[in-house]
Amino acid sequence: MKSYLTRHSTGQRGFTLTEVLVALAILGGGMFVLVNAHFSALALHLFTQEEVDSRMLLEITVARAEMGIAAEELSGGGDFGPRYPGYKWSYEAQQMGDAENPYMMDVQFYTVTATLSDSEGESTSLQFYSFINPEMTTTVQTAQ
Repeated sequence: MKSYLTRHSTGQRGFTLTEVLVALAILGGGMFVLVNAHFSALALHLFTQEEVDSRMLLEITVARAEMGIAAEELSGGGDFGPRYPGYKWSYEAQQMGDAENPYMMDVQFYTVTATLSDSEGESTSLQFYSFINPEMTTTVQTAQ
């Protein structure tokens, strides 16, 4: 007794055109999802790398500002050389005073604004406080 669910025995084996098209549609959909995820991850990586570089350069600007304040330079600026073309840094410091507090007479406090400008003209600023005291100053001794 023959079953109606079996194929006719004509001697040909393989897939029907409909089965091949369904398989290609599933494969195409999967590839679309994978390529889309790849390019989204790549865009996120590039954005994150730019943010990390910007934050690192801003931290360098803060360090240069603190060193400048310790040398009693209340403003300064410059660039980062050929490795980061178009990036510029600057800082401005304003002295804050508390002359009425006898414990803080030797300490000088500053409000500092450090600014990082990128090659596209956008700038990021960070405002912080810094201080110098007599222990931070260095003396230059001449060799005898």
